[in-house]
Amino acid sequence: MSDQPGEPQKAGPAPASPQPTVPPLPPELQTANASKEDRKWAMVGHLAALAGLLPFVAAVGSILGPLIVWLVKKDSSPFVAFHAKQSMFLQIFAVVAAGILVVPIVTIPLSILVCLGAMVYAIYGAIQVSGGKDFEYYWVGPWVRRSMM
Repeated sequence: MSDQPGEPQKAGPAPASPQPTVPPLPPELQTANASKEDRKWAMVGHLAALAGLLPFVAAVGSILGPLIVWLVKKDSSPFVAFHAKQSMFLQIFAVVAAGILVVPIVTIPLSILVCLGAMVYAIYGAIQVSGGKDFEYYWVGPWVRRSMM
């Protein structure tokens, strides 16, 4: 490159665009700031989605479990409310996706896999929270975070 005026400057490589990053959780939603009891309730909020495995409530149970935890703790603990609400919305998404996939008979196995995947993800979230780590469901977590602010 030339520093002389009037001479064209060579274009270098374009600067790399920064990767989009998710901002850190606010302090009231961080596991490090949660009490042991709140972490246990958050774990229950994730595991309550397993109520969908009960034969008499089926898919509705996977939504009702986290909903009950959210209703009980929403006013007393933003941390627990955040985790229960995430779990509830993930289960709603899974039930809707499975319902759409059931329509054509061929995709029934895929529908079952979606539901099982959501259950496994709920267990993973429970393990992360009970282990003292911050956890957000992919896609659902940031949306729930914004809805609580």
